[in-house]
Amino acid sequence: MTSTPPPPEPYNPPPATRAEAAQSGYAASPAGYSAPPAAYGAPAPGARPKGSSRLGLIAFVAALLGIIIGSILATIGGMQTGSLTQYADYTTGTGTLDYDSVPPSAQQMGIAAGLLTIAAFLVWGAFALWGFIQGIVATVKNRGRGWGIAAIVLAVIGGGIVLIFLTVGVGVGAAPYVS
Repeated sequence: MTSTPPPPEPYNPPPATRAEAAQSGYAASPAGYSAPPAAYGAPAPGARPKGSSRLGLIAFVAALLGIIIGSILATIGGMQTGSLTQYADYTTGTGTLDYDSVPPSAQQMGIAAGLLTIAAFLVWGAFALWGFIQGIVATVKNRGRGWGIAAIVLAVIGGGIVLIFLTVGVGVGAAPYVS
């Protein structure tokens, strides 16, 4: 006994257009998506849409403001610290300062100098942290990427700049008393 296969069903290709598909009742497969409109351009891989540069600019201004205010406070504190050299004992060759022989007004000046120096680095640190974090966010979100990178750089090197101004202030304050 031999068995013969059943006759093949007629091949019915899908309609070429959507209108023909709607008329014939043919349902498109779920994976068959249409092409995007011609006016739509897909962004490059990894590219983000560019936003307003305000976020990066604010980060840059915050970092710069921290350096400026911190440097001013550090210079004033350094000048007061440097002016205390008039009370230093150079007979031993070390230039040590005996706090018991310093007049009370100079002690107050030393306290103010220390507080100004601490305030300089606290102000710089607060603004630098703000600028650093907001600069990273601006860079990642592409909302003022250049300003954000500049804010990160300023926040990182700002401590050195404030320290340089403190050192210059000490030198200026000590200059009249050093011979």
